[in-house]
Amino acid sequence: MEYVIIGNSYASAFAIESIRKKDLEGKITVISREPYHIYARAALHDYMSGKIGDREMYYREPDFYKKYNVNPLLGETVEGVDHRRQILYLNRGKTVHYDKLLISSGSLPLIPPIKGTEGIKGVFTFMSWDDAKKIMMWVKNIKNPTAVVLGGGLIGIQCAEGLKEIGVDVTIVELAEYVLVRALDRNAGKRVERLLNMKGIKVITSDTVESVTSVKGRVSGVTLKSGEKLSCNLFVIAIGVRPNTEFLKDSGIKVNKGILVDKKLRTNFENIYAAGDVAEAVELISGKSEVIPIIPSATLQGKIAGANMAGEERDYPGTLSQNIFQFSGIPVVSMGNLFEAEKGDGHEILIRENEDVYKKAVISNGRLIYFISFGSLGRIGILKNIIRMKIDVTDFKEKILEDNFGFLSLPKSLRKDLLSKPGGIWV
Repeated sequence: MEYVIIGNSYASAFAIESIRKKDLEGKITVISREPYHIYARAALHDYMSGKIGDREMYYREPDFYKKYNVNPLLGETVEGVDHRRQILYLNRGKTVHYDKLLISSGSLPLIPPIKGTEGIKGVFTFMSWDDAKKIMMWVKNIKNPTAVVLGGGLIGIQCAEGLKEIGVDVTIVELAEYVLVRALDRNAGKRVERLLNMKGIKVITSDTVESVTSVKGRVSGVTLKSGEKLSCNLFVIAIGVRPNTEFLKDSGIKVNKGILVDKKLRTNFENIYAAGDVAEAVELISGKSEVIPIIPSATLQGKIAGANMAGEERDYPGTLSQNIFQFSGIPVVSMGNLFEAEKGDGHEILIRENEDVYKKAVISNGRLIYFISFGSLGRIGILKNIIRMKIDVTDFKEKILEDNFGFLSLPKSLRKDLLSKPGGIWV
């Protein structure tokens, strides 16, 4: 059996491990456009700030490929897929045959058309290890570095924090009313803004960059839609990502926003699977197919896709959006479907709030569909599984926001039922 995986990040690593649990003999080939061993993209800001070095960036041990008998084709780009001949066409004229294919090609940065950016130096994205290295080199070679980061999502904020750590004066510009708008409600988002301000990171919301100015081919400033002008010698575009599917044109693989998959994470071809940021899978609460580019879903999808490729029959339970942030030592957690929660269609909303803590639970038809905890991690594992298992919380909903909420907070009959099931919900 010849397994081929396009991509070399979280979904890929877990798929490889799942395959090898079932099949020790099959050939596994990994193809990646980047030249690096599997690394932790979530740690790019820590790398840029100097908190970790090259070795700490790796997501798996140095001998991972050897240990799992993997043939890595690094620095290679897939340009086409022929599903009839089961062949991949690579950029250097090579071809690779597959019996089972996993597409975990990740995402690419969204780059809006901004006047003045074409052909000038000092404009970057923040998606890859090379991006971080280029920014570090640029900062090292300029005096009094000043940056504007376009985008107040997680990538933009992490980039801004990394830059601040190395002495860069940073301003975040976010089009929405507050930062992290896809993960947090307004209250929590504004609290995060205050923490960023306390770190010396300026945040401008409800605005965007319309044009960039330059001097001698190097960025010198930006002009906002509001008319405000900001001086900078470094401009980072971090407004979001899009699934990396361009190479699938004419492949016959069905793509909407991402690659459409069924509950086995198969595409419309039985021997081709997709996982991670590139996959459009069922979202747990709404039941709709969505692209949700977060690490927890990439790892779970990789694990399940790999198992199914090797002959198991496992269903993907659906993507649960979950985010754990930390700002100035303050933990911020969100999980569930913010879009459904914000609809307010008869939802019950429970809130506990003071200067240091903000907790919110949104309940629909007895089910917890969204949860925020600002300032406390609490028993996040239990809450995650309550959402995943679609447990009726009516009898203990008032306890969810308590500091000591835990397994013993659940009704005795429910605890007994859960203890009889494999796994448990107290992890």
